[in-house]
Amino acid sequence: MQPTQRLNAVPRTHAHAGVGGLAPNTLAEEAGVSNGTVYNYFRSREEVLEAVGLELAVQLSEQILTVSEAVESGAERLSIAVRTFMNKARTDPDWTRALITVVRYAEGMRSTLATYLRADLQAGRRQGDFHYAHEEMAMSMVISATLGAMNLLVEEGEVEHADRIAAEMVLQALGVPPGEAKRIAGLPLPGE
Repeated sequence: MQPTQRLNAVPRTHAHAGVGGLAPNTLAEEAGVSNGTVYNYFRSREEVLEAVGLELAVQLSEQILTVSEAVESGAERLSIAVRTFMNKARTDPDWTRALITVVRYAEGMRSTLATYLRADLQAGRRQGDFHYAHEEMAMSMVISATLGAMNLLVEEGEVEHADRIAAEMVLQALGVPPGEAKRIAGLPLPGE
């Protein structure tokens, strides 16, 4: 098993320790590898954090792709993604804290998340639902808004229908009319 795969246990340690408190020996212990193994694959604590954050984001993004595979609407797929990330924040605050910290820390994480988002934005634009002046800025706005809403849940506690509210607001920011944004954000998630 690759050390990056074994580092799936690390986010909970990172969520409690933060960047400053994340020691290589703790990482190695959590991952079930030796200290030397951590240093063989990663030159710094920051590289470990980036790998962990990437794994967190990719795992959830791949789950979202799987469940929204049959959905043709870019706006609906984007709503599913925002709502899924929000629901994950509600049910797993440690995971969310780790993801938020790593995304803030590593700009490369934003581009990784944007890779999954780009197709939905482009589809929504082709379908006439999204209207934005700059694709990269639109991706950054969606990621930032979603992470900010996730952080609100973790820091402030439960907000009724937070997933739907966040999705509705993101859709409106991309040019979807308010009534249509509310309808799309209120659709049942795949598997509900």
